[in-house]
Amino acid sequence: MSISFNKVVEKSTMLNPMNNFAPDTHTVEFRVDPLTGQTCFVGITLIERGMKLVSSLDEKQIDEIVQKTREGCFMCPENVDKVTPKYPSEVLPEGRLHGTEATLFPNILAVSKYSAVIAQKSHYLRLTEYSPDMLSDCLSLGLQFIKRIHEVDSPAKHAAIGCNSLFPSGGSATHPHFHTFIDEVPFNHVETLLNSSRRYFDEYSTNYWDDLIEAEKKEGERYIGSIGNTEWLASFAPSGIQEVQAIIRNKSNFIECTDDDMSSLAKGISRVLKYYGECGMIAFNLIVYSGPLGEKSEYFCTGLKVVSRFSYWTNVSDITWRQQLGERCELFTETPETLAGLLRKKF
Repeated sequence: MSISFNKVVEKSTMLNPMNNFAPDTHTVEFRVDPLTGQTCFVGITLIERGMKLVSSLDEKQIDEIVQKTREGCFMCPENVDKVTPKYPSEVLPEGRLHGTEATLFPNILAVSKYSAVIAQKSHYLRLTEYSPDMLSDCLSLGLQFIKRIHEVDSPAKHAAIGCNSLFPSGGSATHPHFHTFIDEVPFNHVETLLNSSRRYFDEYSTNYWDDLIEAEKKEGERYIGSIGNTEWLASFAPSGIQEVQAIIRNKSNFIECTDDDMSSLAKGISRVLKYYGECGMIAFNLIVYSGPLGEKSEYFCTGLKVVSRFSYWTNVSDITWRQQLGERCELFTETPETLAGLLRKKF
């Protein structure tokens, strides 16, 4: 095992006009991801001083949005089978997949070779209302779809399940829904994880993800807990706000995963989202990723990342030139160590 949690600590001093131009020194950190080498900026002094970037929508605003978008919503149960697309019979004979809590159908605007929408029954959910059963049903539908597509189109071997909840996260609808993408080309970040994991295995003859779990358990600062076959931790060098990741042990791609694995992920996601909601957040992004479908790998593990998203004033975005063009993650909320300590109580 050769995992190092490296950081660069810097000091920035200015003469502060709010304190008679007395020297004011800030501490900043750059954390280096142990696998990919990508960095994350952490504003240590701003976090310690309780900087607040969030401007939450109030309940009245949310209620107005919910009521305005409910009428005629194509994802609501009374409409979903009437107005949503179907897959051709050679792809999916049923056209759509139905679970107890959700329905899967094609995205009418194709954004991958196979881009499915998984719509929940409720038109709106607060983050504290995402139940394990509902999340499990969504993930299991996504997993079932991936396995079915793999049977009819094996070259499409890169799959992911994701979610944009509400507009601050890039969501296009109020109604809660997940996406399932299946393509012949992986997401850039997933390819980076695959290539980096392979290099680590070639150099050390061990699985990075197994080593990461053991290293985080040993350090004890960012490890959160386990649910079933899943291990949960706060990322040392996160790629988003309040990032939590999960690792499914000994499952290198979706074809190896089971409904029990999806149920374990769902229980953890529900607890994380409840924490986000208690912090005043209203939105999140999520991805469940895997290695190439049907290719058993010694060096990779299927995993999950989930981040919260701020609700800003309408004329402000949390994506700036630094994120969009510089690919820099900036952290001004609690540190990963504090986040893990708070979430550990929920696990």
